Amino acid sequence: MDKREQTGKKEYHILFLTGCILGAACFLFVYGYRILNPLYDDWLFTGDMDLKQHYIGFCHFRQSRWQFPIGLIETLSYPNSMSVIYTDSIPLFAVFFKIFSYILPVRFQYFGLFGILSFMLMGGFSALLLRRFTDNRFVCAAGSVFFILAYPVIQRLYYHTALSAQWIIILCLCIWLYQEEMTKRKRLLLWSLMGFLCVGIHSYFLPMAGLIMLCAVTDEIISSGSSGKASSGETSSGEGSYKGASLDKTRSGRFIRFMKKPSVRQGILTVVLFCASALLNLYILGGFYGGTDASGPGLGTFNSNLNTFINPLSDGKVYGSLPLYNGFQYEGFGYLGFGIICLLAIAAVLYLTVRYIKPAPGTGRGFRDSRKAGSAGTMPEDAGSAGTVPEDAGSHGRPGVFTHGYRIYISAALFLVSAAMAILPMVTLNDKKLFGVPYPGFIHRILSIFRSNGRFIWPCVYLLMLAAIVIPVKILKNTKKAAAILLIAALVLQLYDISYMLSYKHEQFAKEQRYENVWTENTYIPDIRRFSGFVFLYNDNDIIMDTAFYAYLNGMWQNNYYYARDINEIIDNDINEWKHELKNGMIQDNVIYIFKDEDPNEELTGGLLTFSDIEGHVYGWKK
Repeated sequence: MDKREQTGKKEYHILFLTGCILGAACFLFVYGYRILNPLYDDWLFTGDMDLKQHYIGFCHFRQSRWQFPIGLIETLSYPNSMSVIYTDSIPLFAVFFKIFSYILPVRFQYFGLFGILSFMLMGGFSALLLRRFTDNRFVCAAGSVFFILAYPVIQRLYYHTALSAQWIIILCLCIWLYQEEMTKRKRLLLWSLMGFLCVGIHSYFLPMAGLIMLCAVTDEIISSGSSGKASSGETSSGEGSYKGASLDKTRSGRFIRFMKKPSVRQGILTVVLFCASALLNLYILGGFYGGTDASGPGLGTFNSNLNTFINPLSDGKVYGSLPLYNGFQYEGFGYLGFGIICLLAIAAVLYLTVRYIKPAPGTGRGFRDSRKAGSAGTMPEDAGSAGTVPEDAGSHGRPGVFTHGYRIYISAALFLVSAAMAILPMVTLNDKKLFGVPYPGFIHRILSIFRSNGRFIWPCVYLLMLAAIVIPVKILKNTKKAAAILLIAALVLQLYDISYMLSYKHEQFAKEQRYENVWTENTYIPDIRRFSGFVFLYNDNDIIMDTAFYAYLNGMWQNNYYYARDINEIIDNDINEWKHELKNGMIQDNVIYIFKDEDPNEELTGGLLTFSDIEGHVYGWKK
């Protein structure tokens, strides 16, 4: 490695570290330091129901015995096991900390640690992403704050906690845009790890990462095709050339020659390894276990509204929320923030001015005409590049990011596909339905695996943020002070717009919380150690969470829980069996039975010692 390469890598390391530090600072400013204490878990019970689900899922997972698949929880829907994937407990962290479960205290949480790591990685990777387009370190650092405090991230953190790891999207963009700096083996390894990582954090990131991977593969194929190098198996003269020419006369021949290209074979292998690693991790974690259906109802209900990029819902301070077609469209929340919206508007004006109005130096022609006058497929130097120094040509003589323009088109395709997946099959604007696009049955079933399809708007959000920051900076690169002032002004507007949302989060999580469980606060159980489990004789999510945590603290199981995918049919069948046993006098000594007030009758409770002092429920055990 020569001195120049060492200096370049050092710069990237410093930039990544700077982004991480900014991410940590932003996290502490918004959420405070208390939730970083792994022994403090009260705050996890004072937020949304899903936040309880994540933590309690890990609690029962760590007390379940090791088995294969390794992600199974056997004490939440006893006697049926379910994967920790379906409690959204961040499986990668859950498995890691389960290894050390015997030396960890009973009340231990890693969600504060996950939050600050997500902020740090978002800062680090977004700074590197911006560095691909500009060598202005201030822009890279300041621009990373837009990504760190992106509305979709703040919306998700400590609500759907795992989904706040949107640094995965930025990392995938970095792998794509830096791929010419990597060997083929390294690219294969990274995309394989991405498939594994997405499942280990949250499977909804899989299709997003997969789309960006396909962009990277397409980019490589186009790049290799435009380099003018002969692919393997090609000859320039003689019999081989004659055979190649004859093959080119048929579609099948051209297809065969295309498939023989090294870049195409590399791309196919990349896709196969990405999918294989994802499926392998799903299998290891038990994603195919337990009788649940990966598909779920609601595709098109949890979608994005066409106003998503400019709709702050109730979280913006500059202007109020715009109407939605239904209340579930919060899943497709993709508000850019007022600062980014202003930057996008300025970027559009600057781009149109430079492209169509401002004369190109020394030509008297506009940007558009000067481009036509240049060599085919090229763009002006100040449009950017993919090299170590963004304004220069790419390393090893490769063309820069925008030299051939195809990365712009690939990015546009990524934007359009992601937006279509988020908005369809029911297109809505504000509170009006414009039209619907009925999917064929098999496509609907496949897409229903990711029924909250509005989340696919996130890659679009980050592409727009990237464009909003990069375009003005590139156009104003000769007046760096103007670019810096513009970026600072936009950041101030963004922070002002998001201030209400940040203050709400700070108030909720920075102050100390105290949690009281309904079973310890309102009930009397003389000797809990004689019982091994709770049986709910109804299927509803009311005191299930509190009961599950109380069961964990006392080493007990229960027969029902709230999962990301329901197993209602299995649970209902088990409840009917429990009721049948009670009716026939087969009452287990070590079980606490739970009814709703309106449900129990003498036929079921005749052999039980019952109580009714717990929030509209009757519970009891064998007399």
